Amino acid sequence: MSQSDTVRDTSISPKYRPAAESPKQSDTTQPQPPRLLAWAQRNPTQLRACAAPLILLLMASVYWLVYNTGGVKYVYAHSMYLVILLGGFIFGAPVGALTGALAGLVLGPLMPIDVSTGEAQKTLNWLYRSGFFILAGLFCGTARDCVLRYLGHIQWLMHHDCSSELPNRQALITHLNATPNSNQNCRHSYLAVISVENMLEMETAYGLGVSDEVIQQLSHRLQNQQDMKHEPYRINSHQLAIIFAPIPEHCIDKCLAQLSDTFSLPFRFDTLSIHADIGAGCTELANRNEDAETCLRQAEIALRRAAEHSQRWVRFNPELDVAQNEDTLELLAELKTALTSSQLTLHYQPKVCLLSNTVLGVEALMRWQHPERGFIPPGKFIPRTEHSTLIDQLTAWAIDSALAQISQWQAMGIQLSIAVNISTRNLLAPDFADSVLALLEKHQVDGTLLELEITESAFMLDIERTVHELTRLADAKITLSIDDFGTGYSSLHYLDALPASIIKVDQSFVKSLSKTSGSYHIVKAAVDMAHNLGMQVVAEGVETKAAYELLTDFGCDFAQGYFIARPMPADAFNSWYLSHKGRYRPC
Repeated sequence: MSQSDTVRDTSISPKYRPAAESPKQSDTTQPQPPRLLAWAQRNPTQLRACAAPLILLLMASVYWLVYNTGGVKYVYAHSMYLVILLGGFIFGAPVGALTGALAGLVLGPLMPIDVSTGEAQKTLNWLYRSGFFILAGLFCGTARDCVLRYLGHIQWLMHHDCSSELPNRQALITHLNATPNSNQNCRHSYLAVISVENMLEMETAYGLGVSDEVIQQLSHRLQNQQDMKHEPYRINSHQLAIIFAPIPEHCIDKCLAQLSDTFSLPFRFDTLSIHADIGAGCTELANRNEDAETCLRQAEIALRRAAEHSQRWVRFNPELDVAQNEDTLELLAELKTALTSSQLTLHYQPKVCLLSNTVLGVEALMRWQHPERGFIPPGKFIPRTEHSTLIDQLTAWAIDSALAQISQWQAMGIQLSIAVNISTRNLLAPDFADSVLALLEKHQVDGTLLELEITESAFMLDIERTVHELTRLADAKITLSIDDFGTGYSSLHYLDALPASIIKVDQSFVKSLSKTSGSYHIVKAAVDMAHNLGMQVVAEGVETKAAYELLTDFGCDFAQGYFIARPMPADAFNSWYLSHKGRYRPC
């Protein structure tokens, strides 16, 4: 939870490595039609060329059948409907009607009613039959044309965005998959994903229609660029993808910069000019061995990096690959199991009162011993967990375990407070204060023995709600401290309003603390300021005797760090505490 002891643990045990996965087929693969139908869709001209003589042959065969069975007065004349329907099915309504008319002539004046007597048909008789033949061919052809138009519309919908009429993600995947990996034309082609980062903000202010309007205008701007190889693809509601025409590698950065300048121009919505925050991620398609999904994912990785670092665009490189991100997502999935299977433990790092050298409390630091991966350092999973809903469960587990440990120490005659880190999401949860108070009640622990550490950035998101929640906790005598003090930029304005009684000077100022270091005056000023505000000070990251003694001279209240002791599991801490009789004497 604290970073003071996690920066040294940077790797997962080498005994666990995920097995290499075989290449996966794209999830967007569509079901294939039967081979004959697929051939017919791909080769309509050849199909019609083969069907025309076949229909004529079948028509002649029906004429021969009817004539040799005695004439049209017998039922065999109805066989001609199959030929007519076939003509309408293959050629459509006009040719279907023409086939019907031709069939009417074949079985009309050219065919007697009774072959044995040679009796000819009346004109009205065969004209009436010919009318039905024409209607049958027209009906079948019309039905066929309607079905084909509907199927064509469905096919269009599969590959286009309805609102903007731009090709969609599936169209992009299809195009990239259809491009051979060895195609030299792709040697310096690039795929870029462009995202409107503040689309949600615009939709909230102006309604859902603004997204389509901005995307349309953005698409027009992209199509006016001379380096575009294809029209843009709308891959989701706020993102477009484009493929650059083959260009020299050294020119791609210039192209991306020009695009960024184009994006900076305002967009029009109704009578308003609005600003869109647009970022881009780009990946090269040269000699690619990856499938289309992988190429698109690489561009999206670069886009995410651009957003995280407030850059206008980023080109993909292997260092940005998501192998680590995939591993992190797997860890998050396994973390929920770890919460219920005793894989997580708390280690305790003592905090020493510099005035009396007495150990008055500890900080609880989380450790994860995975059954397969081995030891997983906190820096590997806690930062990502803080951005997920799992942080609520993780924090609840940490507080519950810490309070249980306090109860055990009280039974042993040890009276120590435990500090637990909480995150921004915890403070924004509507029932956080209630859950903490319920845990105090569960373990029958006094609130003075629990300390909650919050970072400066945590209370900046919603200062009013944060103050309200922290005040409820402070009313229960829970100690509140501001962690990593000095690394933020706005907390001084609100410091007096917060019900915190302790600040923790960040380890980055303390590690190198000496009389000649630049942090000397910073730490001294932080200590003096906190005391003037009636607050106590904890210096974390104490690693040298010189820093320990300087902090004592500054009047700092508490010190914590490797110079005093490393974080220890509960049993090891008990032995350390008892052997030192609750006091620390620096060598």
